[in-house]
Amino acid sequence: MKSKLALIGLVSLSVLGCSSMTLEPKPTQDVEAYIGVGNVEYDSQYHFGYDQGCKSAITVKVDGGELAAFKDTTLDGLDSFDEGWNAGTQACQDGMSRSMYTVTKP
Repeated sequence: MKSKLALIGLVSLSVLGCSSMTLEPKPTQDVEAYIGVGNVEYDSQYHFGYDQGCKSAITVKVDGGELAAFKDTTLDGLDSFDEGWNAGTQACQDGMSRSMYTVTKP
């Protein structure tokens, strides 16, 4: 009987101890400074093109393939998207991701 009571007490304390454990917060960056909140120099098509171009360039560098195969065919031909796509593929062609807010405009 005492062993059952001790086991129940031990399990209860274990559950209580684990449930009250706090996780370490992840470090955060100053997002406003990083992305330049209020930056309206480029529209959303440019942003999307840059993002997709960068991701595509990284994929091609890591896994191989043809860069053109990753380009969004619906938006292909729109000046703003194409400009963003070209900037993104050039910025990330070495396989490293770079935010468009940390890359200077050519």
